Amino acid sequence: MADTGPSVVRGAPLSDARSRPAQTRADAPPTAEIAEAEWIAAARELLITEGVAAIKVDRLARRLGVTRGGFYWRFAGLPALLEAVLADWRDTNSVAVLAALEGPGSPRQRFQDLMRVWIEEAGYSPAYDTAVREWGRTDPAVAAVVTEVDERRLAAFERLFRDAGYRPREALVRARITYYHQVGYYALGVQEAREQRRALGATYRRILTGWD
Repeated sequence: MADTGPSVVRGAPLSDARSRPAQTRADAPPTAEIAEAEWIAAARELLITEGVAAIKVDRLARRLGVTRGGFYWRFAGLPALLEAVLADWRDTNSVAVLAALEGPGSPRQRFQDLMRVWIEEAGYSPAYDTAVREWGRTDPAVAAVVTEVDERRLAAFERLFRDAGYRPREALVRARITYYHQVGYYALGVQEAREQRRALGATYRRILTGWD
């Protein structure tokens, strides 16, 4: 990872390197009012639009209109920020998907809720997923977190199909087909109007789930 500092450390808790110990307000530099979440959001935007190599301390500071000192008041260094971005993705970008799959209602209703999340991108960013997957191609520790998230999502799909009455092996295969299909849709960068996706929704549901 050119000029971005050490990669994310495999096996290290994501929270360990996220920020420096809190300083007193008297010790805080003038730029300390920029919250940690703002640094993470700015880094996330660069990750999505340009990739992880674009995330630089100087560049982020200019975007936020602060000095480098403001960054180092919040983070021990760039690797700590990258840890925080990865933790943000892991902890936030699956919430809507899992809430739909594991929420109340029949399996059909839950799948319909999931389709709404995917199509409307409500609480879920496919661009964020794609960017982190691309990052994982060059960083084994990031790839391990992506695998962890994928396995959790796949397990939720499998439970949904089991709840619908499918035998374990078929539930597993249907879970994989459904999930891998959607990941591939984003990886290929398919450009399709949301109205068209809504119009095709019932057909996708029938083919992927076997339900009319």
